[in-house]
Amino acid sequence: MIIKEYKISIIKLVKFMIIFCIVDFTLGMVSKQIFFSQQTGKYARSTRAIKNTEAKILIFGSSHAHRHYIPEVFEKELGKTCYNAGAEGQQLLYHTALQSMIVNRTKPELVILNIDQDFLYYSKEAYDRLSDLHPYYTNHKDILKPILGLESELIDIKMFFNAYQTNSTIMHAIRYYIAPQIDYKGYRPLFGKINPSKMVINEKESKINSTEDIDQNFVIALQTFIDTAKKNDIKLIFVTSPTFNRVDNSRNTSFTTIKSIAEKENILFYDYFNSSKFINKPELFHDPSHLNDDGARLFMKNLIDQIREN
Repeated sequence: MIIKEYKISIIKLVKFMIIFCIVDFTLGMVSKQIFFSQQTGKYARSTRAIKNTEAKILIFGSSHAHRHYIPEVFEKELGKTCYNAGAEGQQLLYHTALQSMIVNRTKPELVILNIDQDFLYYSKEAYDRLSDLHPYYTNHKDILKPILGLESELIDIKMFFNAYQTNSTIMHAIRYYIAPQIDYKGYRPLFGKINPSKMVINEKESKINSTEDIDQNFVIALQTFIDTAKKNDIKLIFVTSPTFNRVDNSRNTSFTTIKSIAEKENILFYDYFNSSKFINKPELFHDPSHLNDDGARLFMKNLIDQIREN
């Protein structure tokens, strides 16, 4: 009797697993179809960068890249195709993975990485946001497994389930089907200006004296980003975006470490922090951290002039 009940339980378990796998496969196929058919939004931009772009100039970085670098200006001034692969809120682990996936398919001539001064400090959000890479795991496992493995040691088990890879993307896809998010080769301009009457303009330098911990995974990611460019004969430039308030990064361990690595690796570093052309000029900023479209165009003019010199 016990043996019979045992066999029945096994049969039920097997049936459940078969049904579960069928449902997972079906949901996964449907959700991936929806995911890869997106035309606008952050996932559409990353997919376009990974699967389609043949641009000779590629931009990487967080919202400062996404909002400040205008491909049409690069194309007009330098005569080279350009795509902005910046992604809001993403940090070095994401950019390193994205760069490797793109370079596996096409080789740009120039890569610009917009540097945020806190790129090397530990950030839980930086690991959490790696879930944006899950839908690409099946086709880029060799690149993504080491990086996503930092997020979870069970990454292979999680990625085994097709539905899991895209389970956080469906609402995003539906949202931008209903209300498309327009971009210009990855660039999304900001409009409006800071209202000086509602803001105290800081004429003094704000010192960043951080006691945060450097995350060695981020240091390794930055080195990998550099190595990938060098192995593929891609010119690499580091750039910082202008700031509204004057800042002193001399005690910012993350920023000074990045500058040290750039110097050691002979990477051109164009630092626009504290640029007199932008400091305390509300007409050029949407908010204290982001240029508006007018500011971005002025920034592009200055940056391209420097690139021409080299």
